[in-house]
Amino acid sequence: MSDSKDAKSGDIKVTKEPRRTGLQVTAVVTIIALALGLFGGWAIAAVSNNSAEGDLWVIPANGATVTSDSVVLTAPASVVVGVTLDGERTASEAPISKVVQQWDDVFGETTPRALLVGADAGGTHSVIVELSKPEATVDAITFPAVGVGGEAIPAFEATQATLVIDGSGELDEGDIEALVAAG
Repeated sequence: MSDSKDAKSGDIKVTKEPRRTGLQVTAVVTIIALALGLFGGWAIAAVSNNSAEGDLWVIPANGATVTSDSVVLTAPASVVVGVTLDGERTASEAPISKVVQQWDDVFGETTPRALLVGADAGGTHSVIVELSKPEATVDAITFPAVGVGGEAIPAFEATQATLVIDGSGELDEGDIEALVAAG
């Protein structure tokens, strides 16, 4: 081997390159992985908005049973729709499981008002209640409920129902009663 300038065509040339250490390669790979991880995490969070956000939460169900102290939605839809009322009115959806999982984060110790409207062969029924943290089973969500202002909750069963939960306290009793009357 020769490194001289007058090497002949059959000689092997040795080119000197700076050596890359394992530490430099590891640092570069780590920086790239960190950048991809941060961007990937942000992108996944942006695409999969799983928060049940909104002023009103709307939950349709295939049935409902209302008793003097609870509202049970049977076969609820797989998503809850959050509707924002102020500013740019928007709607977003999240898995129905978020209603139970995020209840304490959204409401804390408060008991939000809700309007349940249901229909059966005898006509339509509606009730305004204050709800507490729900419990879920495979095919139902049970909300402990009390009547607004201490009023008794009329018992009924419905084959189709929609529960609208006032997530921000935007609707007062008069507004909810106007919705029921219009409905």
